[in-house]
Amino acid sequence: MNDQTPPLNDAIESPELQRPNPTELTLVTSSQTSGDMATAAIKYRFARLLTTTVALLAIIFGTPFLVQQIQYSLEYGRIIAKYDAAAIHIDSQSIKSISLASELVSYKVTPSVVHIHTSTTKTVSRRSFQHPFAQSNLFPSRGQGSGVIVDAEGYIITNRHVIQGAELIHIQLHDKTEQIAVVVGVDRLTDLALLKITPTSMPPIEWPTTPTTNVGTMVWAIGSPFGLERTLTFGIVSATRRTAKVGTVYQEFLQTDVAINPGNSGGPLVNEHGELVGINTAIVGDAYQGISFAVPAHVVKSVYERLKENGVVSRGWLGLALEDVTAEFLQQRGVSKIDFDPIHGTVITSFPQGLSPAKATGLLVGDILIRFNTTDILDTSHLIQLVGAQQNGDQVTITYIRDGAPETASCTLGLRPAE
Repeated sequence: MNDQTPPLNDAIESPELQRPNPTELTLVTSSQTSGDMATAAIKYRFARLLTTTVALLAIIFGTPFLVQQIQYSLEYGRIIAKYDAAAIHIDSQSIKSISLASELVSYKVTPSVVHIHTSTTKTVSRRSFQHPFAQSNLFPSRGQGSGVIVDAEGYIITNRHVIQGAELIHIQLHDKTEQIAVVVGVDRLTDLALLKITPTSMPPIEWPTTPTTNVGTMVWAIGSPFGLERTLTFGIVSATRRTAKVGTVYQEFLQTDVAINPGNSGGPLVNEHGELVGINTAIVGDAYQGISFAVPAHVVKSVYERLKENGVVSRGWLGLALEDVTAEFLQQRGVSKIDFDPIHGTVITSFPQGLSPAKATGLLVGDILIRFNTTDILDTSHLIQLVGAQQNGDQVTITYIRDGAPETASCTLGLRPAE
């Protein structure tokens, strides 16, 4: 055997044989590190993608919920704030005063209000004042209405259409007593009627201390809607001087938002003092829709006084045809810078054949009428109402514009021809 050959065991146990190659070791370690880093990067990117996806999904599906919750919180906050404010102010003097005013108006006005039931001689004993609930759930509205005592002598104002065609007119007073009324007179053009009963202890309503009622004024209505006597409703005056669109040119309505229904017709509309400001007359449609109309007190009083005195309403008459003044009309006539509001007034367009008090006075077609006595003329309907409030033979003064200059004429009114 060769002595230089080491034994096999010695070769295995030799340190030189067991030590790894440094280059190989470096390559292995570098390869493992690169793999770990790649794996970590992939995991990081996946985690980031997953987080982003979850966030996007949360935004997409969670935002409406969050918005809803925020809106709910805000609305809840508003509700609670209003609740707290109401709890604090509900006992305030202003709220109490409105409620108290309604109570006092009811106490003061209701004794003056009457329920009217009309009938024929064949049905009076069977139908007189039957309670609506005793018949059916369909409350009756035909042949009945409301009225108001305007004089201690027993005079009652109501609507003409309430008593039209009636053979007998039954009046039920606030104290439950009943009387048969007689018709003193009716005025078709304002749809008003004056009735008379024997004097009663029930107090008459008070006339207003001021001649006009302004928009926004609080008003109350008392009447018998659908036969439900002494019903009180409340609202405000929505507009004034509503004319021919809802009636005749002689009807100057107050428009209100007070609830008025069949059976309220003829009943009073009053202010916070319990004074009569109108007679409830009309609604839009068959039942209340937020708009109601009343004949104003100054018209009611004028008609009442003339019916009481004469049994009829005779109206003054000028005898001319009119149309409203417009800016276009003034421009066509070459009228400018005259001493009146150019959108007010009315212009004469023609005269009837035969007698015409206005023509006899010297007025001409094309004259612009701007003042009647001391009242400025607003439009054609306004002048008709002003003239209608006068009587045959009354002397009136008319201011008009001719050739751009104001002039004045004195006229004796004639009697309005029967239609």
